[in-house]
Amino acid sequence: MPNHLRPGTSYNPFSKSALSAAITHRNLCLPMNYLLTAYCLYLSLVRQRKMALLFPILCFFMPKGFGLIDVASLPYLSVNRAIVLIMIMCFFLYTMANGFRIKKTDFPLTASFALLGLSYLAAFAFNPATWASDAVTAIMDFSEIFFPCFLIWYFCKTPEQADRALKFLYYVGLAVSLYGTLAYLAHFNPYFDYLKQTTPTGRVTATDYNESVRGMRAVGTLSHPITYGAFQAITFLTGMFLMRNNRSAAKLIVFTFAQLALFAGIVVTNSRTPLIYVLLSMLVFTCFARARDKIIVAQVFVVVLALASIIGLEYIEKLADFVSSVVSDSNVNSKNGSSLQMRAGQLLIAWNFFSTTPIFGGGVSATRSIVASGAYPDFYNAESSLFQWAIDLGTLGLVAYTTLFVQLFRAGMRHLKGRYSRAVLYATITGYLVFILATGVLETMQLFLIVVVLMLLAGRSAPPSPNRPISRQ
Repeated sequence: MPNHLRPGTSYNPFSKSALSAAITHRNLCLPMNYLLTAYCLYLSLVRQRKMALLFPILCFFMPKGFGLIDVASLPYLSVNRAIVLIMIMCFFLYTMANGFRIKKTDFPLTASFALLGLSYLAAFAFNPATWASDAVTAIMDFSEIFFPCFLIWYFCKTPEQADRALKFLYYVGLAVSLYGTLAYLAHFNPYFDYLKQTTPTGRVTATDYNESVRGMRAVGTLSHPITYGAFQAITFLTGMFLMRNNRSAAKLIVFTFAQLALFAGIVVTNSRTPLIYVLLSMLVFTCFARARDKIIVAQVFVVVLALASIIGLEYIEKLADFVSSVVSDSNVNSKNGSSLQMRAGQLLIAWNFFSTTPIFGGGVSATRSIVASGAYPDFYNAESSLFQWAIDLGTLGLVAYTTLFVQLFRAGMRHLKGRYSRAVLYATITGYLVFILATGVLETMQLFLIVVVLMLLAGRSAPPSPNRPISRQ
């Protein structure tokens, strides 16, 4: 019997040890993963539009390490993938009930996703040795990034709906950021403890790198600090987008403190690439924004510097050194080996595998197999999406992903009317592209594409009222 339940001992139900025991003891845990999946099944059956718009919010609470089925004799199934499958199956039932009629939409990424689907199919078909293991992986890797953003575009009726979805996402992202920062400072994260309980076989792990040379890193409600940092960076830019129509002094002050909280949440992940994502995005934004918006950003930056100087300039210096270390070879060991020199070594290894199967790639799980084999220790975890796409999908995959990002930029030019909105969208896409090239996708593309699609929907002009005549010029 645990000490806190033995007769004659005092028991404080709010103590850290008691709360930890309650969370980690499997018999006392509420099966949140099963309840969430059942609720999403219900919504998908009766309120598909609500389910589609709720999904990006749920992404903050169901990383890959949030397992639904983790039994040694069965393939691993996360809650995220289970909900994606549910949404796909219910959409199929929805279209079947309507005589397989699907309304026409101007989904801006149709061509790029068609090419991407072809690249996954080709990578699977031309590598028969891995058919048994890659069939499910190929289908799900494509489906989990395509269907959520497509269903949002399909079901979201008005710019107002998309704007509300972005607001909810921002509030939830801010709350998760505050929770992650508090959990980091308290060295106690009950949600993270629950995540680890959902993957008992250890095939997929949730880690805060407590034993690494950098020490514990904030993970919030996710299973990896870099993923958590990227989610906060996307939330940060979502906040920038939402400020396009609101510039009152009071709201600007509240917004500044909210953005500072998100930035602090990114800092405590102790990861450089999410910081670079935000800083580079702000630079791109100032390049495309109007002079008035640049002045507002400059004013906010001055306020941030003033607050930072109160805290202590030495922390700012440490932060600058930490970010700049990505292009330097100094203190490589303390940074877990992440440097341009390491990337150059990885590039040589990636090129050797790419040149073996340059057209269609070595299979959708080829990079994963190379890393798992341990035969190339200098390859580490292939920390760049460029390496992974080149090895797994070949030239066709590289062309498909290039087309995807080109179409995202073109969609911003076509759908977004305001210069401010376009500047935020370009900043979001550019920063994210640099992020994944530097450190890999790390389960972030699903949320990124959803947010970009919502920005495109929220920022475009509302269609004219049916009772209002359309002027002809």
